[in-house]
Amino acid sequence: MRIVHAADIHLDSPLRSHDRYGMSTATELRGATRRALENLVHRCIEWRADLLVIAGDLYDGTWNDYGTGLFFTQQMGILRDAGIDVVLVSGNHDAESEITASLVLPPNVRRLDVIAPESLVLDDLGCVVHGQGYVTRDITENLAKSYPSRIAGLTNIGVLHTAVTGAEGHALYAPCTPAELAALRYDYFALGHVHNRQVVNDGEFPAWFSGNLQGRTIRETGPKGVLIVDFDEGQPARVQFAPVDVLRWETVEVDVTGMTDLDDVYGAMRTQLANTVSHADGLPVLAHVRLQGASSLAGRLQDVEQLEAQASSIAMTEQAILARARSEVAAPSAIDPQDERAREHLLAAVRELAEDPEALKAHLKELDRDIRDLVHQSPGVEGLDLDDVAVVSRLLDRAQRGLDAQLAGGST
Repeated sequence: MRIVHAADIHLDSPLRSHDRYGMSTATELRGATRRALENLVHRCIEWRADLLVIAGDLYDGTWNDYGTGLFFTQQMGILRDAGIDVVLVSGNHDAESEITASLVLPPNVRRLDVIAPESLVLDDLGCVVHGQGYVTRDITENLAKSYPSRIAGLTNIGVLHTAVTGAEGHALYAPCTPAELAALRYDYFALGHVHNRQVVNDGEFPAWFSGNLQGRTIRETGPKGVLIVDFDEGQPARVQFAPVDVLRWETVEVDVTGMTDLDDVYGAMRTQLANTVSHADGLPVLAHVRLQGASSLAGRLQDVEQLEAQASSIAMTEQAILARARSEVAAPSAIDPQDERAREHLLAAVRELAEDPEALKAHLKELDRDIRDLVHQSPGVEGLDLDDVAVVSRLLDRAQRGLDAQLAGGST
């Protein structure tokens, strides 16, 4: 038997703030989750899958209209015609709602109960699927504790939307331990909620997060897709990853250590972007460029607007789209001890102001008009409201990094 394990599809997820990439790119981003689902459906047929398991967060919350559900139903109809069963549970983002509950699904699709664990026997496949969906968004109790024991003579598959023992960036929903999952002795546990693909238990009773189907933000980098799980009698399940994403977010790290010419920095950026694009399986790349290392150019690289303009131009020539460019470059550390003491003294004063926005605001009020006008005329800060504490805090952060670079021998 072969199953395909998917999770966290977030169909028609509202991808906010992506208009900054241009109209055509924003449109492509908004349609990415649908196209990834279409890929999944076609690949299930291509792979001769017997069963598709969706471990929660099929949707991204309340629908704006029925179009989202109708699209999903249409895709499931394609699997019905191919003789492929589908079993799903709801997660925190698509917990039972009036619209979800009223959607009529094709007969090959079964949504498991949300009140208690349900065991669905699929006689023609010789398997049973155990699972429970979310009745509300915030499920903080351990659902796995109520899951039934394995049924002898069948391939036992568990489905659960959970954070297990916790994962960065994910709420601790339906917490449980790897040992509790293994104790159920299921032949495979399909997990959802964590967007990074990872193994929780390996060996005889494997449990995996498949990750999300399509990266949606700069935090969701690398190939995204599903897990293909094959069962052979007397053998542990064999698990392999298969990408189905249609565009890819990537972090591009550029080491500028020792560089003293901006042209060298941009050349290194171009090389790394080209390398990233070449390993993206031919998919469009949205790149987060991060400059790292130690260089006397640290101060000059703090101009975010200029850096992003240069990075965006280079990205376009390498068939990529710039999502963000940031410099984490530090100034060289080899400086005179006396300068080091002066540096620490000045930076301590800057940090003290940064930690007390109201004190900072009071200091600004003491500046005479000529100095304030000079600040307003400085490159990159035109039109900024120096009475806004958040704005001034950002300027202070930029000043701190520039000061660090200057005192260490850099330039701004």
